[in-house]
Amino acid sequence: MWRSLTPEMEQQLRQDREHFRKCLDYLREHAAGELEGFYGPGSMTWVIYREPVILLGGLRAILLQIAHPAVAHGVSQNSNFRGDLLGRARRTYTAMYQLVFGGLREAMGAAKRVHSLHSRVHGSLPAGAGSYRANDPSLQRWVLATLIDGAIEVFETFVRPLGLEEKRRYYQETLLSAAQFGLLPEQVPPTLETFYEWYDEQLAGDTLRVGDTALELAGLLFNSPFTRGQLDEVLTAGLLPERWREAYGLAWGPGQQLAWKVLKGTMRRSINLTPPKLRCVTAWHQAQMRLALARGERPTVMARVLNTLDTYVDVPFSIRPVASKAPADDKE
Repeated sequence: MWRSLTPEMEQQLRQDREHFRKCLDYLREHAAGELEGFYGPGSMTWVIYREPVILLGGLRAILLQIAHPAVAHGVSQNSNFRGDLLGRARRTYTAMYQLVFGGLREAMGAAKRVHSLHSRVHGSLPAGAGSYRANDPSLQRWVLATLIDGAIEVFETFVRPLGLEEKRRYYQETLLSAAQFGLLPEQVPPTLETFYEWYDEQLAGDTLRVGDTALELAGLLFNSPFTRGQLDEVLTAGLLPERWREAYGLAWGPGQQLAWKVLKGTMRRSINLTPPKLRCVTAWHQAQMRLALARGERPTVMARVLNTLDTYVDVPFSIRPVASKAPADDKE
């Protein structure tokens, strides 16, 4: 719901829209292609985000995001977080997969919708501490940073270590992610190394703090019908830096540490025993199918099955179903 805007806020909104148009121009110029979308099959982004285990970092990312007081109040005052946690999560992940695996048209549409939604998120901080808006570059930069670091952390924890060059490639690809948020390259750290210098300073500094609003939201996160129980708390505690694990009051005694060790080892072995094509998210299969059809090739059986199912039911972690059209000379 729109809040009344002051003349200053209306001017800021116009400036944000003009700035985002520049971000869209950057995305068009640097996208992998019309069919490939922003990143394409040769990207580290596809390698990382095709793994469904990346979603396990969701609670970690949210807790770090709402450690910023302005983000916490923005979520609390402008979101249906309390009444529709599952719906909010599904919409968030659908948009994420559209941005990562969608063709250029679909991905651009998702970026515009997210920016438009965020343009409505603004308000006042308590005790006369000022105001906030979701499209504030400082807040966008922090939220994006938690996603960048979280993806690397979760992938290396449960899938495999990433080499330095792989991490550098991934970080350079996140300049496209930044533009989706409304940040031009000059508004974010230019390299992986400078990113982590800045990010570690933020984690250790005094801008972030877990206040009452963040604690309330964290309580909702860990007490929904889908996250209630010790598993999610242990998983999140194991992935969080120590300072923030303690700030949120997450238990980390010998029992939790043993459970984390067993959980991490079991999941990593299971993931690495499963062939990639059997464990990849539906959105990755649909993107591969889109590209295969464009080359006149027959998509894999897995891609066809998942894509067909997605035309009848809402398959988790999917994007828009691909119109199936077999090559003309296909005799199968």
